[in-house]
Amino acid sequence: MKKLFIPIIFYSITLLAQNPAPAFNPMTARGAFGIDRTEHTLFWENPSGVIYNECYFSSDSLMVANLDTSTRVQNGYPSTVFNSVTLNSLSQNTKYYWSVVEYNASGNSVSPLWYFNSQPPEVFVIEFHFDTDLDGWQFFGPLGSYNWSWSNSSNAGGIPGEMVFRWDPIFIGDSYMISPEIPCPAGAEVAINFSFFEDWWSDTVVVGSAITYDNGNNWTSIWELHATGNVGPDNYYTTITAEGNFRLGFYYTGDSNNIDFLYIDDIFLFTAMEVALPPSFLQAQASLTEQKVTLNWDSGVPLGQPFGYRIQRKDGLPSDNSPYTTLTETNYNTFTFDDATVELNQNYTYRIATLNGPSTTGHYGNEATAYVPETVPVELQNFTADVVDNSVNLKWSTATETNNKGFEILRFTQNDNNWKRIGYVPGFGTTTEIHHYAFVDEEVQAGQYQYRLKQIDFDGTSEYSNIIEATVYSPTIFSLKQNYPNPFNPTTNIKYTIPSNVKGEMSNVSLKVYDILGNEIATLVNEDKPAGTYEIEFDGTNLPSGIYFYKLQADSFVEIKKMTLIK
Repeated sequence: MKKLFIPIIFYSITLLAQNPAPAFNPMTARGAFGIDRTEHTLFWENPSGVIYNECYFSSDSLMVANLDTSTRVQNGYPSTVFNSVTLNSLSQNTKYYWSVVEYNASGNSVSPLWYFNSQPPEVFVIEFHFDTDLDGWQFFGPLGSYNWSWSNSSNAGGIPGEMVFRWDPIFIGDSYMISPEIPCPAGAEVAINFSFFEDWWSDTVVVGSAITYDNGNNWTSIWELHATGNVGPDNYYTTITAEGNFRLGFYYTGDSNNIDFLYIDDIFLFTAMEVALPPSFLQAQASLTEQKVTLNWDSGVPLGQPFGYRIQRKDGLPSDNSPYTTLTETNYNTFTFDDATVELNQNYTYRIATLNGPSTTGHYGNEATAYVPETVPVELQNFTADVVDNSVNLKWSTATETNNKGFEILRFTQNDNNWKRIGYVPGFGTTTEIHHYAFVDEEVQAGQYQYRLKQIDFDGTSEYSNIIEATVYSPTIFSLKQNYPNPFNPTTNIKYTIPSNVKGEMSNVSLKVYDILGNEIATLVNEDKPAGTYEIEFDGTNLPSGIYFYKLQADSFVEIKKMTLIK
């Protein structure tokens, strides 16, 4: 067949078409519970013939239903067709609504009003690192108001920047530094960890830490050190059962002439909330070569000992009234499932819940819908490239196909100086229906790239598409992303971005993992790197369940994030 011929009559027919069909097959819809509050992505499918589309999103259902422009989070006007939107910084335990509007030359259509619920708080973490100032801490009490200060030093063992108490001016009595208020539900167990170093002078001196529920009128000590010599640098860890919101303090008591200095740094306060989280980011994808639908999802967090997952399916779209039936139950370490009981030319919607025991089911996560096609793909009619961060999204469509085995994706760069095969997408034999293809060239470094398709028949003959170009620009800021998945077992991925500097030099990059006590667990990166976006896998196979921290240090940039290992 003449696979790369673009018939003009196709576009003439499109201009005479009716309004487009609505967006369909939402991947997060119909009351999903416990959706991740950071970097959750909504997916959907677009009908054929769409010129551009828009996505509306808000916790106000009426504003989304009325297509209020203040809730528009994606606007493809005049020629961009989106099929996903990434959400950030969602409020906890909140119901959100979303809808997609599709446009063609004749008009537009509006999808159903889909909705989901964000997850409740799992763990709160409050950190004080004193990198450039005292992080909102204040002097408290009548004595020693000039003895506490910020210091660009690292005596407590962290990076430069710490809180310090010094002996001068001399006083006798008690002196406190007090934190901002720590929000905490009554009865929650709070873990407190900090680094310290005491530079001792003479006699017996006393330093310590305490909490207060009434802004300093009454204190409860959680740590006290009676030193007769230098102590540290060291870490201290303890847990308390909170009565509600509180403030943390550090103090010196006695004759300040008997001490040289006390250094405090890297304070962590965190507590686990007793909430169950359902499996997240469920995706359903119909195979292009087999009669099946493949499900993938991220782990949930049950109350109590994890047992497994229950997978359910119903016929039709999320809005259809057909009942859910259970397909199977899996163990807790399974995160994929192939449904081979599907029929051609049908929609199926899936959901998954965490099992807390043999018969106890938690909340279901997001619904995911897949369409199992009657036949598959087409005659090439367009080929485009869109750059998103450091990924190139390739899309093409076919109007008809004959004996089409599939497409090789080829890329050309000046560095390679030749065409390189970077992927393959199966074709669908012979058909006269319109179909759409996509391929993502991920983790591409900054530079200019050319792409083309090599269409291959079942008899081995092939033809090439036209060449398209894409430019990937260097990142402009440092960033450290939240690991994914999180919680994880036993591996997770950490992504970070290194921008180009004025001189075009490489940055010295360090990425390390620490346990809750501040002990270094692993060094993932320790080398000079050029500008770009990078991703690295962390394997916790040999580590116990718990909370860990990973720190990125590149040139003067430092950022720390938390991750949870659950086995």
